[in-house]
This record gives sequence, structure tokens and C-alpha cells, in this order.
Amino acid sequence: MEWPFLRAGPVSMPLFKGRGTRFPRPTLFAKVCGGVAAASIMAIAVLLVLGFRSHETVSAQRQIAALDVVLAEASSRALSNVAIVLDRIVEDVGTDQIMTADDFRPRLSGFDIHECLKMRVAGIARFTTVLAIDAKGDLVSHSRRWPTPQINVADRDYFQHARDNPGTEPFIGRPIQNKVTGRWVLQVSRRFAARDGSFAGVIVGSVDLDYFQSLYENMKLPEGYSVALWRRDGTLLARSPLTSDVGRQLDTEALRLLSAGQVSGSYKARSAIDGQPRFIAFNAVADFPVFVTTSVNENAALADWRGVVLLIVAAAAMGILATLAVTLAAVRRLALYEELAAALKARDASEAQVRQLQKMDALGQLTGGIAHDFNNMLSIVRGNLDLLRRRLDHGRKDVGTYLDAADDGVVRAADLTRRLLAFSRREPVRAQSVDPNVFVEGLAELFRRTFGQNVILVAELGEDVPFVKVDPGQFENAVLNLALNARDAMPAGGRVTIRTRRANAVEAAATLSHGDASFVVVEVEDVGSGIEPDVLERIFEPFFTTKPVGKGTGLGLPQVFAFAESAGGRVSARSQIGSGTIISIYLPASAERPSATVPEGPVPHATRRQRVLVVDDEEAVRQISGEMLGQLGYEVLTASGAEEALGVLARADDVELVITDLGLQGMDGIRLADAARKLKPGLRILFATSSGHVGPAANDGSPAVLAKPYSSGDLARKVKQALAA
Repeated sequence: MEWPFLRAGPVSMPLFKGRGTRFPRPTLFAKVCGGVAAASIMAIAVLLVLGFRSHETVSAQRQIAALDVVLAEASSRALSNVAIVLDRIVEDVGTDQIMTADDFRPRLSGFDIHECLKMRVAGIARFTTVLAIDAKGDLVSHSRRWPTPQINVADRDYFQHARDNPGTEPFIGRPIQNKVTGRWVLQVSRRFAARDGSFAGVIVGSVDLDYFQSLYENMKLPEGYSVALWRRDGTLLARSPLTSDVGRQLDTEALRLLSAGQVSGSYKARSAIDGQPRFIAFNAVADFPVFVTTSVNENAALADWRGVVLLIVAAAAMGILATLAVTLAAVRRLALYEELAAALKARDASEAQVRQLQKMDALGQLTGGIAHDFNNMLSIVRGNLDLLRRRLDHGRKDVGTYLDAADDGVVRAADLTRRLLAFSRREPVRAQSVDPNVFVEGLAELFRRTFGQNVILVAELGEDVPFVKVDPGQFENAVLNLALNARDAMPAGGRVTIRTRRANAVEAAATLSHGDASFVVVEVEDVGSGIEPDVLERIFEPFFTTKPVGKGTGLGLPQVFAFAESAGGRVSARSQIGSGTIISIYLPASAERPSATVPEGPVPHATRRQRVLVVDDEEAVRQISGEMLGQLGYEVLTASGAEEALGVLARADDVELVITDLGLQGMDGIRLADAARKLKPGLRILFATSSGHVGPAANDGSPAVLAKPYSSGDLARKVKQALAA
């Protein structure tokens, strides 16, 4: 979790800068998105238009194909009826009576045959007349005229087909237009063969093409549709709607498909009659050399499609316009954001300069404070050592008081170093169980002596307050920081309250989200002027201070925050303008009771000759450590660095323990330990550290760690433990 006081600089807007940035220019990104959306709408519209057009085209082709099958069957039935009449006439004449072609005229020229032909076509509306023609092409009998007129039709196609082809299948001749009535007549003929197989003549039925015209018109086809009856040579026999092209021979795609052996099909082509693009279906009429086509004008077939296209285009246009409007609005807003981001960037740069100046000022104050504290401690040590030297020069031996005072100065300096390392998070937390009431009561006595007469300090100790497990030094430093801030918030004096209590369940759940966990609250309250809400949000940020320049470092409250977090709790602040401020530290309760102070036992000495190698790049440290170990009975070797130490180990076989500083220059203590153990497996290592950071090779609390500065007793006990491990 990232706490506010750990952030380096103000929170940035991830849309415009930082790791969250996905596009360098938000306005360009918005334009691209808008363009893609508009193009997508257009593409979808085009796909819908094309898809619906394809559907309508297929539907139209299926519809005309089904209709053409019906019309081809109707045309086939009509022509079959004509062929049946011709076959009956042949039966009436009797082929057994016509032995040769010469017998045809005598047999069919009589009045009886005339009456027979007249009777066969009577009542059949589609017939206009029936003719009997001999092998020379002369008219022999006529169903409507008696006596039979002298007419020769040897030049007609139906006569020539019958003469030249021995088959008896019906033949469709070219349509003939009556010059008087203007009506078109279709000649359906059947070859008549004598018993000897020779060509005897032709029976011809004339069919009024208006019959087919009426047949097709009665289908009530929608506008744009047309039906046509064709001969296999492309001659147009009938069409609905009527056209002047009847009787003309036209070139069509259907003819080519029929010539290729296809008897039905559909295609799109420009009509040979009206020149319009049409969807055309064709079917050959069974047993007759004709075919039927049904077609629909493309405009008529796609009429519904055009209506849908208008709706799609309108919807797409509205969608594109809406997208462009939203994009334009977004671009304008993002442009404002970009301007705001630029302004914020400029402001951040200015604030960064101010913060840098504040940091330098704070670091200067911090350095000055640390130097002041260290000088005080060094003054204690040096003053007591001077007094000790003078007493020794005068032969006096009552020097214990001065030695104890100098040692206390060293302990206080080490404690200050440990606090600084804890603040930088390089000093391991030395947590132990503490009674908050006893701890706060002791601090309150100290604070009362230092706060002055105008500040009243009150300690409100709660009942049945659980123990807490914290680092006592960090706990003391946190409460000290809060108490000093409370005092500084009341320049004219007032009351500072240090309070301990047990956090209730609702407070713990709402504030810490730990459910049923039990917490202890240590809070410091003042009755100062309070803190503004916008300032209250930033009080835990490093180097942020509300004190005048030169009076605050901005590191006190962040240190309190870090302590609470490292202890498994947190810190909160609430303030009311004109009433004061309360800062509360929430710490997890501990069931472990505080341990009683156990007096240290006698300093252990070496029980046999044991050789120890001391490695430190500080000559004075090597010297004093060597003298301490020598007085404890150990044989001491020294080295100023890792390479020298490895050389010593290579020459000396009986070294049992290496005491090495972790912060050696070049090869550090951790890597030296690894190399030494490879050289001498089983070799014991004791790490000496002044930074508190022991790395992955040794953990806090391990007997393999010796904290600097150390006394002779500390050194003796750690060496003893390391050798016994």
C-alpha cells in the first residue's frame, strides 16, 4: 500500500502523464476513436445495404424461376392440345388408305374431309383453321373454306421441315401476321407419311397467338414483370406486356444456354426488347421447340431494397452525426484538459522547485539538529574522559562515575543513530511488549519538566488498556513528536492531553477494517487554533510543514506515520478550526506481557585457544576489537578488506570465526562470507553492522549479527554464541 507521505511529489493525472499514459495526445486519440466509430458505422451500413441487396436479388430470381416453371407448363399444355387435335385428324383420315404420296390428294380433297376438319376445330378458341397440304405443297383441304382454294405453301418453313425430316413430332413455324386483321398466327404442323414411308403431306393447325397473350396477361403479373414465348431460333412468338418485336428474331442469353444443353436457368442481363437490366428465368417447353422466359425489371425487383437503403442511410447518417458531435465535444473537453495539464505541469515544476528548496532547508535543519545532538553526546563523552584523565594523573581511582557518564553518552549516541536508521527504514524494528499506561506516564513526567509554565500537560490513562508490541525507541519518538507539535500549536500556552484507551469495535472496523481485532489508541490533543481541511490532508507528507520557515523540517509526522504502519496500525488526525487538533495512533493489542529486565551475567571468556579473524576497513575498529578479544583470551588476526581476509584464511588453517563488517568497500561482508565458506566449509561468521541492514545472509535477532557500537561484554557474548552455533 502506498501512503501519502511516501509519494515523491504530487499525484499526477494518469490520462496525461506518468506510467498510466496510453496515448501521447488525448485529443488526437479522441479524434481517432471518433473517426474509427464513424467509419465503423459507415462500414456496417454498407454491409447491410449490400447484404439486403443480395437477399432481394436472390429472392427475385427464385420468384421468377418458380413463376416461369408454371408458365412453361401452361404453354406446354396449350400446344399439346393442338398436337392432339392434329393426331386425331391423322387418325380420321386413316394412314392405311394412303399407300403412296399420290393417294394423299384423292383421299383428303373431298367434302367429307373438309367437314371433318371443321368439326375438329369447332369450339376450340385457340384454333383459327386446319389445313391439309400434299407433298407438292398444294393446299388440299381447308377447315373454313369450301371449295378449297388453290394455294401453294412449298416455301413455308413448316412444309420444308416436314418434307426434310422423317419424324412426326410437332413443329412450330414462324408466326404469320394477318394482313387484314394484323393478328399473329402460329403454325403448328405434323408430317403425314404414306404406308410406304414416303412423304405424303402435312397437317397444319393455325393457332391465334392472342391466346398466349391472354394466357400470360391473366396471370396478373406485378408491374415490371414480363413473360415471353420464343422459338428455339430466337423468334419472339408472344409477350406480355405486348411489344412490336413479335415475329422478330432476337439474340438472347437464353438461346446460348439452351444451345449448350441447359433446359432451365436464370441470369441477369439487359433485355433485348426494352434494353432495361432484368433478372431473367427461362424454361424449355417439353416436346416442343419453344421456351418461355419470365423476367423482372431490376428497378422493380429492388424497390423494397431502395426503401430499406434510405432507412439505413438515414440511420447511419444520424449515427455518424451523433458520433462526430460526441467526438467534437470530447475533443473540446480534452483540449481543455490538455491546457489544464500543461498548467498543472508548470505549477508542479514551480512547486518542485519550492519543495526542493524546502527539502534543502529541512535537511539543513535536520543536519544541524543531528549535529547538535551528537555534539552534546560527544561533549559528555569527551568531558568525562578529560575528567577521568586528570583524576588518573593525580593518582585518584574514584573514576567510576565518569566512566558511567561517558558510557551513557555513547549509548545515547547509538540510540540516536538507531532512530535515524529506523526513520530511513534501514534499522530492524526491535519490537517488545510495552504497557502503554506506564510508558506514557513516564514520558509525561519528562515532558512536564521541559514544556514550561504556560503549557499544562495532562495524562489521561484508560482502564484495562491492553499491552502493545512496539519498538520502545520508535514509540517514544512518535509520542515526543506529537507532544512537541501540540505544544507548538499553542504559542500563548494551553493544555496538551496524552490519552490512552481501548479502541471500540466500531472504531476499529470503520477506521482499520480489521474486523474483530483489538486496538489500543494513544492520542495527543491540543487546544490550539486547529488545521484547515485542505492542509490536514497533507500533514503526513514528507517535508510538508505548517510551521514558519526555519522552525520545522516536515519530518516529524511522517515519522509517526511510518512507526504506526510498521507496528501494524495506522495514524489518523481530526481537527476543528478554533478548537484544536487530535492525532491518534492505533496499535494492535498484544497478549504478551512486558518482560522483566534480566541482569547481564559475567562476561564469557575463551575456554581454549581459539583463533578469530577480525575484518574491518576502519583501523581503529580493528585495533579496539582485537584488544577486546585478546583480553577475553582469543588469538586475533586482522584484515583491512575482503581480499586480505581471504589471503589470511588461505594461510591460516585454524581460524574458527570471522568477524566482518557488512559495509566493506569493494567486496562487502556478505560476499566475503560466501567466499570464505567455499574456502573453509563450516567456518563460522559473525556480521558487525552499524547500518542495521543485514541483507539476505543474516536476519535480525540472529546470533550471527553484532550491532555497532558494542561493548566488550556485547562482543564476548556474540562471539561465544557464534562459536557455539
